[in-house]
Amino acid sequence: MKYELRHLSAFVAVAEELSFHRAAERLHLAQPAVSRTVRELEERIGVALLWRSTRVVRLTEAGRQFLVDAKALLGSVRKAEERAQLIASGTLATLRIGYTTINGHTFVADTVRDYLEQNPHVRVELTFQSAPRQRDMLLENQLDFAFLEYSYQNPAIDSLAVARHRLHALMHPDHPLAARAELTLADLVEHHFVIGTQEEWPTMRAIIAAAFDRQGLTMPSGIEASSLTGILGLVTSGLAYTIFCGVPRFCGGEEICIRSLAGGSEMEAQSYLSWRRNDLTKKMEQFIDLCRTKSDRNETSNS
Repeated sequence: MKYELRHLSAFVAVAEELSFHRAAERLHLAQPAVSRTVRELEERIGVALLWRSTRVVRLTEAGRQFLVDAKALLGSVRKAEERAQLIASGTLATLRIGYTTINGHTFVADTVRDYLEQNPHVRVELTFQSAPRQRDMLLENQLDFAFLEYSYQNPAIDSLAVARHRLHALMHPDHPLAARAELTLADLVEHHFVIGTQEEWPTMRAIIAAAFDRQGLTMPSGIEASSLTGILGLVTSGLAYTIFCGVPRFCGGEEICIRSLAGGSEMEAQSYLSWRRNDLTKKMEQFIDLCRTKSDRNETSNS
């Protein structure tokens, strides 16, 4: 760059005071030093910014526009310094949080809400991704936190169990099995089933398949949809049932009924919060503490 911030500061002071003497007092510098700095600025950009006489200092047309731009630039620099200081002190921060379908609609939403109530100046970026992709993004420093359905086994990563999710069957109220208060997986195998794709629901599919396997059954092949919206659309149409961890808050009413699945703890899945061990900030530590507190209060969650 042709000039430095000291050149801009000196010019702005002179342009606002229209006096080298008053500008020097404002900057706590000697007047010759201020005059020299402004002259260097004009020489380096090749433009006269001030008109001088023995008694009067005035801005040239170019100087008036340069004053506007110089003040904006100095203001940006001050804001950058302030942000850096706030981040270093833990006052200002951005948290990048990944989540999956299983934990995004209740535990994550409730935790982020409570966290922002306590930390209104923190910016939270929520990213929906499959568990395997979140794992990669965490290692690549593209996420600060990942909510996963398993404990991340990596020496660079710490994990905290935060919520347990009960498996439920979701179906249309007119479904042949809807009249029962509780169902078994064996009850469901002969009925139309819809599930997320392997690309979008790799962990959820594994959880459901494992539940069938533990009861000596094979998970039905079923219809595949690439989003929870598509899955619930087929459920509300009456075409098929699905199995989900917990009860989505937007389910219920007259189009979807939720039925418990018999089977005890083998019908539950665990969610974990994971983060890079050596990259913790004060705001991240506060988020972890909040997750730990909410987990302790709600050992078994229906999220």
